[in-house]
Amino acid sequence: MAEEQKGMFSPELLDEIRNRFLYVDMDPFAGQRVYLEASGGSLRLKTVVETIAKESALPDELFRYNPASDHVNAAVDKGMEDVKLFLGAKSGHIMPAHSATHAIFRALNAITSYVPGSNIVTTELEHPAVRSSTQYFAETTGKEWRVAKLSGETSSVPAESILELVDKDTCVLAFQHGSNQTGSINDVKTIITEARKIKPDLYVLVDAVQYAPHGPIDVEKYGADAYAFGPYKAYCVKGIGFAHMSDRLANLPHWRLLDKPVTNWVLGSPAHMMYACWSATVDYLCWLGSHFTESEDRRAQMIAAKDAIHTHMKALLHRAMFGTEEIEGLFKINHVDVADMPEDIGNRLCIFLFQLAGMDASTAIGRFNQEHGVRLAARIMDAYSAVPLKALGWESAIRLSGAHYNTPEEIDIFLKATKALAP
Repeated sequence: MAEEQKGMFSPELLDEIRNRFLYVDMDPFAGQRVYLEASGGSLRLKTVVETIAKESALPDELFRYNPASDHVNAAVDKGMEDVKLFLGAKSGHIMPAHSATHAIFRALNAITSYVPGSNIVTTELEHPAVRSSTQYFAETTGKEWRVAKLSGETSSVPAESILELVDKDTCVLAFQHGSNQTGSINDVKTIITEARKIKPDLYVLVDAVQYAPHGPIDVEKYGADAYAFGPYKAYCVKGIGFAHMSDRLANLPHWRLLDKPVTNWVLGSPAHMMYACWSATVDYLCWLGSHFTESEDRRAQMIAAKDAIHTHMKALLHRAMFGTEEIEGLFKINHVDVADMPEDIGNRLCIFLFQLAGMDASTAIGRFNQEHGVRLAARIMDAYSAVPLKALGWESAIRLSGAHYNTPEEIDIFLKATKALAP
């Protein structure tokens, strides 16, 4: 088997996977297209769309003591249990929020308001959910805002660059598990372990929005105080986000309804259909995992699915960079400049930034879309991308972000389109 094919799903299984998603190769506005913009929001599962239509029609609320209300209660309870299953959570508490960004702001608000410390540590590669929140709370609480630098040689932030900013006066360390810009993956367990050698009671928040759809997760192993993700990037819908919280974080003073337990972070009546949609997503991942393990345990199936997804994505990334015997990869196309990464690609998500010679990113993605039917994203000097772009020395960049429903043939279409867009 060729190197670029190792670890990919079989064509038969990939067909089954793609058949479970809507608009997998076309949409009602553009017609046929290749969707390589999962970081902006993944494709939706058919079962998720069916679930939200069915559950949204129900008028009944929680705790009204009738059969329909009992169903609503059960949907919320199961959704919360499926969040725990997805994260491997056996302890702690789950905070539901309007989005992962909302959850991150709430967690950092509590930590920076009530935990001693004179500085906050984060990195240049963060999504604004972490970058803006850490800067905001540093300013409002009078703390020093420390930012670890992005390495242009690897398009990642080295762990040692993060750790050298942590000291005994650090209030909170906040960083991402996987980058939505360059695809680099942080060794969360090692960073947290080493940081707590410097300050044993250090609070740590991890933004897992981009990593969550792609790799296995075990919050018990990591030991973060908050670990947040957003379902809409994991084949589900917008409108809800979740964060796993340690006991000590959950018990900090926070916005809450005062007659409820102190560890309850729910504000307002839960939208049960969002929880039901998340359960439909977890059911899908367990179905996928059942192809890679004989275990009927849902957590084992989840881990098997995420391991298989990560392996498939690494194979797609390898194909995009190195190509095949018939098609040149990005590393060999003269008018392409890829944000640097280790020569062996390293442990990365199938997400990366690149440029085309003589063409700004906005023009390039327009041509990819209109001339070749390939959907990518432009990263420009805005609130989402300005900081990492400046660190790379770029004015703009094109981002490819794949998902496990993408095929090697779609990567080939992208490579041919890239080759054709020579200056």
